[in-house]
Order: sequence, then C-alpha cells, then structure tokens
Amino acid sequence: MNLDFQSRIVLFFSMLIVGVQLLTLVTIYWVGRENLLSQSEQNLLYAENIFKRMLTEQGEQMASETRILAADFGFRSAVSDSDQTTVNSALENLTYRIHGQRGFYVDLQGNIVADTSGRLQKQPFMFPVAINNAETQGKTVGFAMLDGEFCQLSVAPVLAPLPIGWVVILNRVDQGLVEKFKQVTANPPDISLLLQTENKINILSSSLRKPDAAFFLALLRQAPVAEDSAPKLVNIGHVAVIALARPLHTARSEQAISLVLHIDLLTALQPYLLLVYASLALMVFGLLATLCGTYYLAKNISQPVRELADASQRLLDGGFDEPLTVTRRDEWGLLAETFNQAGRIAKEIITLKEQDLLRREMVASVSHDLRTPLTSLHGYLETMQLKANQLPEAERERFLAVAVRQSEKVGRLAQELFELAKLECQATPVQLECFNLLDLVQDVIHKYSMTAKQRGLNLNAILDTHVPMVFADIAMIERVLTNLIDNALRHTSAGGEVKISISVTDSRLRVSITDTGEGIAAEYLPRLFERDSRIMRQHKPDSGGLGLQIVAKIVALHGGSVHVESSLGMGSMFSFDLAIAEINPIV
Repeated sequence: MNLDFQSRIVLFFSMLIVGVQLLTLVTIYWVGRENLLSQSEQNLLYAENIFKRMLTEQGEQMASETRILAADFGFRSAVSDSDQTTVNSALENLTYRIHGQRGFYVDLQGNIVADTSGRLQKQPFMFPVAINNAETQGKTVGFAMLDGEFCQLSVAPVLAPLPIGWVVILNRVDQGLVEKFKQVTANPPDISLLLQTENKINILSSSLRKPDAAFFLALLRQAPVAEDSAPKLVNIGHVAVIALARPLHTARSEQAISLVLHIDLLTALQPYLLLVYASLALMVFGLLATLCGTYYLAKNISQPVRELADASQRLLDGGFDEPLTVTRRDEWGLLAETFNQAGRIAKEIITLKEQDLLRREMVASVSHDLRTPLTSLHGYLETMQLKANQLPEAERERFLAVAVRQSEKVGRLAQELFELAKLECQATPVQLECFNLLDLVQDVIHKYSMTAKQRGLNLNAILDTHVPMVFADIAMIERVLTNLIDNALRHTSAGGEVKISISVTDSRLRVSITDTGEGIAAEYLPRLFERDSRIMRQHKPDSGGLGLQIVAKIVALHGGSVHVESSLGMGSMFSFDLAIAEINPIV
C-alpha cells in the first residue's frame, strides 16, 4: 500500500494515539479489576463475620432463655415430680416467646421426656452429640436438620443442683435471616446455606432469585468448603464469581451444612465498567479530534513539502520563473525563501553558461566572418606587393578599392562585436532622458536619403506632429533606427519603398519600419534575432550579422520588445516600443 506523506503522518499519529488510549483503557480495567478483587475478598470476609455474629447472637438469646427456664424452680419441681403436662406447657411457652420451632426435655438417659410437637416422647434424642457438648461445656449452641428444615439448637442443663435433664430448643433458620443479613450489611454479597451430601446439593436458603444446585456444585468443586481458606475467583460457564465457603458445625456429623458467600464479578465491575465506557467514549472522541488535528497538521506539513517537490521538478524542467509563494514566517517560510534564492542562483548560473556558450559561438562565428575579408584583404595586398611593377594602373586601383572595402567590413564587424559585447555585459550605461522622437527619426532619414536615392528607393516617413515625448537613451535609439533602416535599404530592390511610422498603443510609443523588399520565410522568424539563425548566415557577406542582435539588446534594456512580420517576396515590417515620458517613464 503506497501512501502519500500526508496520509502516513495521519496514520502514524492516529495509531500512536489509539495505542496510548488502548493502553490507558486496559490499564484502567486491569487496575480496577485487581482493586475490585481485593475489595471483594475483604467484603466476603467481613460479611462472613457479620453473618456468624448474627447466628451467635440469635443462639446466645436462645441459650439465655433456655437457661432461665432450666433454672426456674417450678419447672424443676415439675421435672422432679414427672409432671409432663407442666413441662410441656413450659416448653411451649418458651418456644412461643422466642419464636422457636420445637422444644424438648431430655432425661439423663438421653430419652425424650417432652416434645412440644407431641410426636417423639420416650424416644432417644436424635442429637446426642449436642447433649454431650452441653454436659462438658455447661451449654451448647449448634445447628441441625430436623424434619428437613435447617435449625439452630440450644441445649441447657436442668440443675437440682446436679443435672437431672436437658432443655433443648430448636429455632428454624429460614429466608428471613438471609433477608435480615442483606439489610444490615453494606454492599452485601449473595449468601446461601447448603446441605451437601456425596454428589448432591440441597439449597436450604439463598439470597439468589433462582438458586441452582448445579451452579453451587460446580462452585464448591473450585472453591471447597474450608475453615481458613481465602476467597477465590472461580469461573462457572460464562459467569465469574468470587466465592468463600465455610462449614457450619452441626449436631450430627453426617449432616454437612455450609455457608457460601459469593459476589458476581460482572455485577461488581459495573462502577468500573462505567468508567471504562466513559474512557472508551473519550477515546473515540479523542481519536476523532486527533484525526482532525493530525489531518490539519499533516496538511500544513505536507503541503509545503509537496509545493517544494513540485517546484523542484519545475526547476529541473527549467521553470525558473515560477518561484515558491512565501506566505509563512516559520521554518517552512525560511526554507521556501532559501529555495527561491537557490533557484535564482541556479537560473543565473544557467544564464551565465548560456551566455558563455553564446559568446563562444559568437567568437567562433565572428572569427570565421573575419577570416573571409582578412583573407581577401591579405590576398589583394600580397598580390600588389609581389606584382607592384607589373600591374596596370587601373588593375592596381581596383585591387586597392577591394582592399579598402574589406578593411571597412572588418572594421564594421569589429565595431558591432564590441557594441554587442558591451550590451551583453551591461558595460554601456543607459542614459535616459526625455526627447522628441520625431526629430530623431527625421535626422536618421535625412542621413540615409542620399543612399536611398542612389539605390533607386523611396524612403519616407508617416509622422504625426502630436507624438508625445519618449524617455530613453537617444544615442541607443538612434543606433536602433540606423540598423533597421540600413537593413531595410540593403534588402529592398530598386524601385521599392522603405516607410517609417509612429503610433501610440497601450501607453507606449511604437516605431515601425516597413519595406517592400525580398521578405523573410516564416520558418526563419522565431530565431531571427539569434546569432546562429539561418537568415543571418545567408547575409554575412554584406554585414557582420550582428545588427539585429544589437537592436534586440538595446530595446530590451529600455523595457520593450522587437516584433517582426514578414512574407517571402512581399517585404518585412520591424517594430519596437518605447516608454512615453509623461505616462510611464523608465527609471
């Protein structure tokens, strides 16, 4: 996948922010979970103490009431006299007063003498271990299963002054005790009382809405019942709970009753989940904000880079005239300015190289141009030197005339070369001044009027007397007019016409020189003002070929341009423009 620079920046920062936020989210969840587990373990141990205290308080109340009855003189007398009716009545009153379930009076032989239900008289007492504990400890409080119900029992001796029997009271431990536990406990865990046989669980009481024996069976496999075990995290299917299982001492060893306290982890995690959800929402919001901010930042970073890359490509393609737009004052702005400066330097270097190449080509061309007249001049002079006494007078005069013409041509070419060199290196200062262009044009026409007449040409000017003043170098403009008019006269046959006109266009003055000469082919026009143009090479015998180059350089120094329109065999029109002094003078 090929992404651009801006997309890579957005992707990098987005992944970085998402990674940091996910790490924060996981950290919050993990720390919250560990804190919850620790807090839940403490809550289970605290809840265990609370529930056992409730059972102890209830058992102590039962034992106290039982001892009061056992110590009652009337009750002891009824027991001594074997008054079963009085004993039953006293037991019924006690069980009613303490909201008990059953009451028994057991003799020293362990047989039931009185039973408030009237069903078990004269039968062995079903919980002999409780009698033995009461005999050694003076009283006992424990748990037992009676008629399928979970009960708490209290045993107290009847003393006269030695034990003559035992009063046993049983109180049912039902759902009410569980509800009371949940009322008096802050953040109570779920509590269940279980009767456990070999592979079966009987739920005696539970705070769960729908208690399931299979659930507790699986729970006790992972968190067995033990006196000193710590709370344990167990997983039952898709449910995770923190559980604590404790045994309850019963009056019969075959009856294994346990207290199970447990906390549903998902329910306990709700406050932390809200924090996690809030963090998740903030993460999404932060991600969107990051995407927007990163996109804005990436755009601000990548756009200058892209512009710099485009500008570099343009620079490689030769587009030196399209610099970067500097709109910022920061490091990017400094880089853009430096790049533009480097582009200008590169342009100058290339320009210097091109000028140097042009100079070399011009020197080579001029050397060739100079070689022809110098060779001719040398040949004629050498001939005259060798045959001075043998040549007739007329022949000698002809040789001298040819030598003079060739020397004039060499002088003219040298002068043009000198002028062009000074213009290219800007060694000739431009002396700007206001002057009347009409007067200058008339002076130049007057200078060439005799030449035009000798060649049979009509040289005239169409001039308006209201032409405004121009702001230019009068000597240079005279040179431009001289070169163009001389060029027109030399390339126009006898009977032709050379016309000079002046017009005002776009706040500038335009001078046009039109001839009816031989004209120039269209393919030569684009490079007419270059040294190596084909049209220049064709006319080198008559001139050095540098006149039009000098014209173009002078006009360019005045902020103008030279235009040419020509048709082969129909003549040509050369025109150039100058600044009007009153409107837009060039400084």
